[in-house]
Amino acid sequence: MRRNALSTSLLAAIATLSACGDDGTATTDSNQDTSTTTDASTTEPDPTTGVPTTTDPSTTTTSTTDDTDTTPVTATETTTSTTDPTTDTTTDTTTDTTTDTTTTTTTGPNNCGNGVLDDGEVCDGAELAGQDCAMQGFDGGTLACAADCSEFDVTQCVLATCGNGAIEGEEQCDGTELGGEDCVSQGKSGGELACTADSCVFDTSACFSCGDNAIQGIEVCDGTDLGGADCLSEGFDSGTLGCAADCAALDTTMCNACGDGAIGGDEQCDGADLGGQTCASQGADFGTLGCSAECGFDLSGCVTAIDESEPNDDAMVAIGVNDFLLANAEGPFTANTFISAKIDPAGDDDFFAVQNPGPGYVELRLETFGAGGPGTCQTIDTVIDVRSATNQLLATDDESGISSCSLLTGFGLAAGETVYVRVIDWQDNGAIAGGYFLDIKLLPVVCGDGAVGPGETCDDGNVANGDGCSDACFFEGATAEIEPNNTNAQADATGLVATGTETYTGSILPSADVDRYRFDLAAPQFMRFETFSKPNDCAGADMALRLFDGNNVSIIADTGNSGISLCSALVFPVPAGTFYAQVGEFDNSGLVPGYLFEAVTLGDNGAEAEPNEDIATASLNLDDSTDVFVFGDHALEADKDYYAINVPVAGSSLRLELFEGDRAIETCESNGIDSEITLFNAMGVQLSNDDDDGRGFCSMIDGTGNVPRDAGAHNLAAGTYYVEVRASDAVQNVPNAQFIYRLAATVRTP
Repeated sequence: MRRNALSTSLLAAIATLSACGDDGTATTDSNQDTSTTTDASTTEPDPTTGVPTTTDPSTTTTSTTDDTDTTPVTATETTTSTTDPTTDTTTDTTTDTTTDTTTTTTTGPNNCGNGVLDDGEVCDGAELAGQDCAMQGFDGGTLACAADCSEFDVTQCVLATCGNGAIEGEEQCDGTELGGEDCVSQGKSGGELACTADSCVFDTSACFSCGDNAIQGIEVCDGTDLGGADCLSEGFDSGTLGCAADCAALDTTMCNACGDGAIGGDEQCDGADLGGQTCASQGADFGTLGCSAECGFDLSGCVTAIDESEPNDDAMVAIGVNDFLLANAEGPFTANTFISAKIDPAGDDDFFAVQNPGPGYVELRLETFGAGGPGTCQTIDTVIDVRSATNQLLATDDESGISSCSLLTGFGLAAGETVYVRVIDWQDNGAIAGGYFLDIKLLPVVCGDGAVGPGETCDDGNVANGDGCSDACFFEGATAEIEPNNTNAQADATGLVATGTETYTGSILPSADVDRYRFDLAAPQFMRFETFSKPNDCAGADMALRLFDGNNVSIIADTGNSGISLCSALVFPVPAGTFYAQVGEFDNSGLVPGYLFEAVTLGDNGAEAEPNEDIATASLNLDDSTDVFVFGDHALEADKDYYAINVPVAGSSLRLELFEGDRAIETCESNGIDSEITLFNAMGVQLSNDDDDGRGFCSMIDGTGNVPRDAGAHNLAAGTYYVEVRASDAVQNVPNAQFIYRLAATVRTP
């Protein structure tokens, strides 16, 4: 019990020592206490008595450390128990040793967290002593203070890396990360804000400031700076190009799309929209105002008259007398002119000189109108003449115009040529005191327009060579006439002499002109003579064809248009020697700007082979050749002669003409032959029939030309066809039902 009580007292003493400081006062450590207790028992012999002694060491160490006051306390309790082996008595000896060492350091009052730098503090809360992340060696971020104010907290500071897509440090941006900024926030009008790749600062090169008249960034335009664009470059015809208010697009509202039918921009007109304007509002007297393809006014249909200057004749007024005086003729007029004039008093003549100033032919067109202007002709009756400087009549017209007014067209004026236009009241015995108008037009001749004009011998609607009409509108493969050639002597003087087949080109200008061509035949020939306005066709020409012998005696003539349309043709047996073919206008009163004259020697393909009264027994000697003839004898009224003829090329057309076999016995023009011919196909179906289309009562079927006389002989399929020759059904049992003949055949391929 004593041992236990002693141990209890010792432990209490140790506890008391542990709670006291060096000065014996109690020290309380509220931060940390550490206690270590070690007990060990050993038995050793007593060095004096040799009696074993048991030693029981017990060591307790207590260490207390305070952040500001450190007091280590060590307490050691040693208990030695000795056992007397004689008495078996145990003696316990207890030795207590306590060591108390206390160190206390005092630095002043502990105020960390009051936001004020106190002695010993590096920082305190938001008070960073003027420091930031950059001053601590970083690129940016937020500097803070440690909780104990002993150092800076740099955990929110960063070292920036440009190009990693994250805004760091002093970077304004990084890649596509712009921090919510755009061009507008940078003081621009718009555009695309970007970030530089190497320095991570804003790139405003694609931003723009709309309104400074300078294209920047993605601006399409800016004010007056249109980048070189205009209305034309934007697909319009004219106008003023602008720029949209946001500089993002061009403004074409003031550009003009000519042709949309509505006046816009600076257009004067557009199509039929003339803005209420007329020829009169444009300062003209008459006419119809038009609109050009460029949407400007077209005044070509407007007419402004000029007044005549009297006297423009010989000033000796005489009824029914030509009062021409070259010196007084008004003009010359070298362009389209509209003249206001009067015939007053009765017998007055008006003369106007007209000249072609250009390098080529022009067509002169003349027309008179009444006092109401174009389109009117009331109470007047005029006559127009075209005359030479020597007062020779070249062309005239009475009333081809409106009512009794005059119209003369197609008159060709060569380069530099001057003619004199005379206007009179009909019969030159009345007055036109109320006035009249003369419209003078000089129309250009355009090769390739499809119309044969003065100076052209053909116009096939193109300017290609090798198709019969050259790029200059002259017949290819033809010999051009040489003027003058109106007479046999003049034809001889040209040096042009044909000995058989030949083709010539020419024109009938002025209207009284005729052209003669010389032929010298070594032997009699059967020939076809034919005129055309273009190869193998005729349109717009009215021709006459005559043959004369060397003594200028007429042999034969065609003024009845035996050719295509109104062109002329003759199939005729010509004796050996010299003769002349004459080409002219139908009645020598009109003009023919260009013509083609073809003379062809026909090939002799022999005689018929009797019997040939039907298709099955038809003579075969026409075969598939062209420009040939066969001989036949129609001695019996009821006789029928059949001939087979082959068409080798699809689309071909036939010209078949019957003419006399012996002119000494009978001729077509004397009606000594009255024939009829019929064309059949291979199946015996009748395609065409004719009685009297040739000379006199002779027969002809012609399917050639664009508008053929006989459609059944036009544009045929390839194959065999049959021609029947017989006497006319109207003349059986009369002498002219019996005849000898020749049948000419021409196959014209497309």
